[in-house]
Amino acid sequence: MHRFLLLMGAVLWLCPVGGAAQADTASAPTFRDEAARELILRARAARQRDVEGMSSYEGLLRERIYVGLTALRFRRERGLFEQERVARLRWSSDGERAIQWLGARQAIPIVGADTRRDEIRAQGRMAGAGAEVREDLRRELPDELLGEADLPGFAFDPSGDRLAFGSDWALHPLSDSADANYRFSSGDTLRLRLPDREVVLYEVKVEPRRADFHLVAGSLWFDAETASLVRATYRPARAFDLLLDEPEDAEDVPGFLQPVQADIRYITVEYSLHEFRFWLPRRFALEGEARLGNVVRIPLTVEWTIGDYRVNEDSTEIPVTGPLPPGWSRREQRVEDRETGRVSYVTVVVPQPDSLLASPLLSEGFGERAPTAFTDDEIDELRGELGQLLPTYGRFRPHVAWGLERGLLRYNRVEGLSVGSAVSLPVAPMTTFVLEGRIGSGDREPNVMATLERGAEDRRWALSGYYHRLQQMSERGHPFTITKSLGNLFFGTDRAQYYRTSGGALSYRRLGQRVRWEVEAFHERQRSAELTTDFFLLQPIRDDTAYAVLPAERLDLTGGRTTLGWFSGIDPNGLILTGQVALEAAGGDATYQRVTTGLSATHPLPFGLAGAVGVGAGALFGDDPVQRQIFVGGAETLRGFDTDAFHGQSAWNARVEIASGFAGARIGLFGDAAWAGPRAAFRVDDPYVSVGVGTSLLDGLFRADLAHAVRRGSEWKLHLYLDGLF
Repeated sequence: MHRFLLLMGAVLWLCPVGGAAQADTASAPTFRDEAARELILRARAARQRDVEGMSSYEGLLRERIYVGLTALRFRRERGLFEQERVARLRWSSDGERAIQWLGARQAIPIVGADTRRDEIRAQGRMAGAGAEVREDLRRELPDELLGEADLPGFAFDPSGDRLAFGSDWALHPLSDSADANYRFSSGDTLRLRLPDREVVLYEVKVEPRRADFHLVAGSLWFDAETASLVRATYRPARAFDLLLDEPEDAEDVPGFLQPVQADIRYITVEYSLHEFRFWLPRRFALEGEARLGNVVRIPLTVEWTIGDYRVNEDSTEIPVTGPLPPGWSRREQRVEDRETGRVSYVTVVVPQPDSLLASPLLSEGFGERAPTAFTDDEIDELRGELGQLLPTYGRFRPHVAWGLERGLLRYNRVEGLSVGSAVSLPVAPMTTFVLEGRIGSGDREPNVMATLERGAEDRRWALSGYYHRLQQMSERGHPFTITKSLGNLFFGTDRAQYYRTSGGALSYRRLGQRVRWEVEAFHERQRSAELTTDFFLLQPIRDDTAYAVLPAERLDLTGGRTTLGWFSGIDPNGLILTGQVALEAAGGDATYQRVTTGLSATHPLPFGLAGAVGVGAGALFGDDPVQRQIFVGGAETLRGFDTDAFHGQSAWNARVEIASGFAGARIGLFGDAAWAGPRAAFRVDDPYVSVGVGTSLLDGLFRADLAHAVRRGSEWKLHLYLDGLF
């Protein structure tokens, strides 16, 4: 199972290629200056040269891999797979290699399984499931390590290729055919003053001639004396897009999961100088994200560091021959180079599983998405450099989306069946123009939105103009998702409150590893949306009536809004915190200030249980147009009651849950309370209250709750939703 989860994230790194990159016919020169030409030619020659004078080296390698699962509207990220490994490596000039694993740890946080955890907190049937997953990881670990003859992103041979391109998905800038696909220019110069000499490094900037996933933009640093590559930072010229790069495979992907994209934000590798002669690998990092439509995001981080080098020493700590201690394993593997046909042998040594799992070389902290080998400032700097090297020329193909893709098909009581289409036109590597239109069978009024987006997916500016856009009065509930639309169509469950907006906005969004925030300035006209359809498929057997939509005030407003969300913790066997805050202020036909906030925590409890609490509150100051009041009701705030059932100038909500401890599949009890009303009459002693029983899968990713209103209500309601507390 864990291998499957890892492969989901590895689509970022080992994306299939649709063919070799084709040459650009533009007449622009390959080398923008003579210094760049000379250095690249020397570097190409150096790639083919053995490292003279080096007979062997040993080093200590630390490797970390993290694969997550999240969505733009999730309160927190789940961990799909984590791995940390430590090994001593040896390379010899005769082609022999050896790996001795010293420590290893794997985890599937989304089900609470960790190979280093001695006990599973949950008991009974759920504990059996968790223990089984954990024991599978522990049992398979030695065989998995014995089969590791090659390591991700790491080249043993110091004279080999120093750019780790995964599965050869990109055309190498130092290859013989690179001139027709890249342009090179001189960059900065760096002088390192050492005790006995000065090392001079020259930078060459690599610009792809067109926006092609199989080309890279990069910054390469070379030793001026030897032309050895000592540092490289690069990224694809554009994100991988299944529809563009593998159109035949895209036909098999359901519409609501399209587009399928993978954005490698950066790859960087550095080398360190040893004995004033040899450049050997020091640290490596890769960060990216796979995206499945507007539904799923799969972040991936891979990094390694290597140190404690011993160059040209005959003795070795790795027991490649002779008897092994009890419980140890050793395997010799034959490896043949696909290009040269050269055959070499790799000896892999694995100690007892318990010593691997308990190794003091493993870090105490686990579950970090951000690399630890590079600082945040270093990563921000290299990402900025790469953004300037992306191509600003070449052909950019428009993409037309419709139906389930990008959530363009939905059903609600205002629009009825609303069918949309969107055209995305890249006008530069980091700039896209998107035109979206839709019309509903109920209101039959077209609405249009045009957006100019600039920047990467996680750091994006957007300038938008929109007409007749349908908005929810509350920021909670997300009524336009495919799951909500299906519920509306089959069961008539739409109870959200809506209004219409026309205007424009300028926004900036930042999606960090643990913090997400967005700020927006807007000018818009707001007006009412009306009930246009009460149809749903099970209407003949279900006696229910359609709810009218609250009439919104007609207003012209200018203002700003900002939202901030954060979370701490990945491991469901520990403390997980989440928080959200939203601020909004506007003037014009009405003047108001609005604030909402929420906080939640989950933590294991005694007797194999787990507990969760969540609280939220909001207030509206100044004028109080109904469409900007605070709403409660529904799965996110008050189960057992309709979505957006209650509203006022102020509101609060709270919930408490207790469930079985195994994160993969829980069952438990919960209670909710909430209140909404005038701000001047704020109270906590007369709430709406509900209780119920719920079940969840994969650490709350999928959630089903049956709730009963027990105070100020008496109905039973079934809530199906994503991203529960747990």
